[in-house]
Amino acid sequence: MSLWRRVYDERKRLVLPLLVVLVLNAVVFIVVVLPLSRSVALAETSRSEARLALANAQRQHREVREALAGRERADQDLRRFYAEVLPRDQATATRATNLWLQQAARADGLEFASSQASQAPVRESRLSRAQATVVLLGRYSNIREFLHAVEAAEEFIIIDRVELSETEQSQPGASTPLNVTLLVSSYYPTETPQ
Repeated sequence: MSLWRRVYDERKRLVLPLLVVLVLNAVVFIVVVLPLSRSVALAETSRSEARLALANAQRQHREVREALAGRERADQDLRRFYAEVLPRDQATATRATNLWLQQAARADGLEFASSQASQAPVRESRLSRAQATVVLLGRYSNIREFLHAVEAAEEFIIIDRVELSETEQSQPGASTPLNVTLLVSSYYPTETPQ
């Protein structure tokens, strides 16, 4: 008789319940613990994916909120621009492109030679454009001061083009007046989009 057989015969009452418990343990491990460990691993993966999705959703929400706030600021700035910066009508825009420019030119020591004004609607816009071609005479330093004054002015005037030329009376090397021809624009709101 072998040693194991003898141990089994002598300790049958103890070994048999141990073998049954061992088999039951193996069955419980295979039937219950392994599937539960797989479901825990899947739950961990799902939790990680949910955290990532939550972080992405929070980032997108923050971006949308910032974009909305930026749009509201832009809308507010645009309303303020229309109400406070742009001339309110054609007369105000024409006055800025003609009368204000004449006064500014005189203040900077320039002589006003001529002005030609026109108005036109801006396509697909609520704005119209008041445009003027202004010819002034003066020294270069005065012209520079005048251009700086126009650029820094509260009036909404855009300098589209500047042309400098010598006057017919000028002599080479002499400090003679220059002709400056400006194409300037201002915009004002109209009632209906064009």
